[in-house]
Amino acid sequence: MQRLYLMRHGQTEYNLKGLVQGHCDSPLTQKGIDEAREAARWLADQNVEIGYACSSPLGRAHDTLSIVIDENPAFASVPRADEPGLIERCYGTYEAGPMADMPISPWNPHDELVACGGDRELDARKRIVEALTRAMDEHPGQNVLAVAHGAIITQFKLAWESRATCPQDVFLGNCCILVFDYDPKDHTFTNTRIVNQADQA
Repeated sequence: MQRLYLMRHGQTEYNLKGLVQGHCDSPLTQKGIDEAREAARWLADQNVEIGYACSSPLGRAHDTLSIVIDENPAFASVPRADEPGLIERCYGTYEAGPMADMPISPWNPHDELVACGGDRELDARKRIVEALTRAMDEHPGQNVLAVAHGAIITQFKLAWESRATCPQDVFLGNCCILVFDYDPKDHTFTNTRIVNQADQA
């Protein structure tokens, strides 16, 4: 069975300060670095093998993937790339402002972002589904590790929610890992597990 391991980046300075973080970026905190290392250990403990790794080009996701690969010798020779389709949703004029000032949920804001210069929900969903489907199809029979962001991962999860075999009403914490089985015949994903940091220790 071909699997996708879809992971959120580690804690960042903006996460810590409660600031909106979409296309803008901020570095990982020490806690975020430690979270990435813990996720790497969990993947190793689960004997996860991957044939390809990719991340959003934003620094917080790119750096999280780098830490996971550096911490796991089995991943050292795995090809990796930045994947623009995994970039976080754009929050328009809310970018870098206090999350408390947003009148809508930052995790699943639907199309309320369009009026302030953000992206449409279905556009965001379409690009991450296309990006990860392509990653799986271009590496047949191999597992893929992808690092992205909370809101865009939520869109991917929602796209396949009807097929899920695990609880879906789960907060996606920093460095959580969502496990999906992939069927290359009909290009569908089935979410079988969501592993937050507390479950990785």
